[in-house]
Amino acid sequence: MTVFHLIFRTSCLLWLPAFLAAEPVHAQGAEFGFHGGQALDEYERGGGGSVVVNLPTGIRTVHVGARATYHLTTTEGDGEKSLLLYGVDAGVTLVSSPILVRATMGVGRAQDSEETVLMEGDTRTVITRTTNTYYAHPGVMVGVSLGIVFVGLEGRYISLDKGVSTSAVYAMVGFKVGR
Repeated sequence: MTVFHLIFRTSCLLWLPAFLAAEPVHAQGAEFGFHGGQALDEYERGGGGSVVVNLPTGIRTVHVGARATYHLTTTEGDGEKSLLLYGVDAGVTLVSSPILVRATMGVGRAQDSEETVLMEGDTRTVITRTTNTYYAHPGVMVGVSLGIVFVGLEGRYISLDKGVSTSAVYAMVGFKVGR
């Protein structure tokens, strides 16, 4: 199964409940969010930010914007392994009050880098390997909206076209601008 098949199937599963639910949501404006958390496999701690625009559709509030995430871990021999994700993010609000529930989907470019340090006597050699690939990033965010501020937890699956795919859990905090 290719990444694009995975994106299509995940999108269908995430967006279908949004249009079947009865509760109308009518938010407008933009949101700035920050997230930090832990990947479960291969990569460790990570963080990043997002900027989205809320589009009221009359049925559900649709969110479209950009997101970047950077994960870093220490490898054996004082090397580092990192994963940089950057791309577009879209989502839909399933429930907005009092609990906030959003289905999200991100796609874009990923850069998987690994730095290895070799020590031979007094000689230190650093070897860097970088893989550029694409990613799909489906997820669900559950949180609370406190006026212009929102906080919550977000679960995401990072599916890389080349490399190790993993799940991640992030704490989210953000604020809303506009109506």
